[in-house]
Amino acid sequence: MGPAELKTIAAFVGLAQKLSGWPFGLMVFLFILGPWLLAMILSYMQNKRFEAVVKMYESNVKLVESYESLAKDLKDVVIMNTQTNTRLVDRIDAM
Repeated sequence: MGPAELKTIAAFVGLAQKLSGWPFGLMVFLFILGPWLLAMILSYMQNKRFEAVVKMYESNVKLVESYESLAKDLKDVVIMNTQTNTRLVDRIDAM
């Protein structure tokens, strides 16, 4: 073993000595159960975010449907105005 490997082993031993005062249950929780708990929390948060996105898209569909009906009504108004102006021009030309 070289000096680099010995320094690494010494660092791990020093870390283990510093952590020896901590309760064993806390160490198990941090290194074994902690990542699983964190993954479940992140999954739950992602699910809530996805539900919000779905709700936003459903609201956008309602908005587009409302705009579509408004555009159809506007088209009818434009057609009636065009027909009325055409008749008005024909009557003016007939005079």
